[in-house]
Amino acid sequence: MTVAASASELRTALREKREATGKPPTRKAFADFHIHTRFSRDSILTEQRFIECAVERGLTHVAITNHNNVEGAVAVRDKVAEMGLTDRLTVILGEEVSTADGEVVGLFLEKTIPRGLSANETADEIHRQGGLVSIPHPFDPFRGSHIKEGPLRNLAETGKIDTIEIFNCRVTFQRHNLEAAEFAARYGIPGIAASDSHSSFEVAMAFNALPAFETAAELKAALPENDWHASRSSVFIHATTRWAVWKNMFDRWRGKRTATGPILGPQPPEEVRREPVQRPAPSELPSKEPDTDEDAER
Repeated sequence: MTVAASASELRTALREKREATGKPPTRKAFADFHIHTRFSRDSILTEQRFIECAVERGLTHVAITNHNNVEGAVAVRDKVAEMGLTDRLTVILGEEVSTADGEVVGLFLEKTIPRGLSANETADEIHRQGGLVSIPHPFDPFRGSHIKEGPLRNLAETGKIDTIEIFNCRVTFQRHNLEAAEFAARYGIPGIAASDSHSSFEVAMAFNALPAFETAAELKAALPENDWHASRSSVFIHATTRWAVWKNMFDRWRGKRTATGPILGPQPPEEVRREPVQRPAPSELPSKEPDTDEDAER
């Protein structure tokens, strides 16, 4: 595991590791398991721009984990196929779910998991879909969305966590990443690094080098062998997400469906229990492609 001084140093290391394994298909996977695109309200990163950055910088596997929808991940997967890059970039369908107890990430999902369920119920639904449960930035005090300590311990003690982010590039102080690493070690949970990308600049600021995998079961088996590398984001990177939120709000006021603002809010648990799994309505999702070139984040 390595913490690089800069993003450029990290990306150089990633390219060198990729080259050492030979051309794709590679025996190693170079993966990032926490990425946002324009299907999150706090990002304007388009599918094409993200894919170009991921391939150029050497990633082979990416989990698209937009807030409260899996449709954004499907859009990236479809765009990869359209660009003829499926042999170079594997897209994992994921979602960062706003549970009643804080955020939980699902990997290898089949459909959207609604917000508002408890963390325990959300973990059960992720596993019911054959997916893996990942806990993002669990001890970052500057994000009120992080999972509460009680539900986190409960998930760990009942064996419902498959992996935990022991390094998140957007965590402000390194001691909170160390706290996550200590928690993971205490419960014997494999750790990962995550860029938590919301912009093109952040793509590949973290990667996990581990045996090649295709399925959730294969990834779970490979996680104990993970060798992660990452670089911390500047605190000013959070300004990009605030700007994206305001831009998306302005575009919605102009009548443009650019991001999934409506489905980010809380939903009463009793409401989601009546219909435990459902896709967001089309009106809640952005259109498939930006209307003009100026909508693409470069």
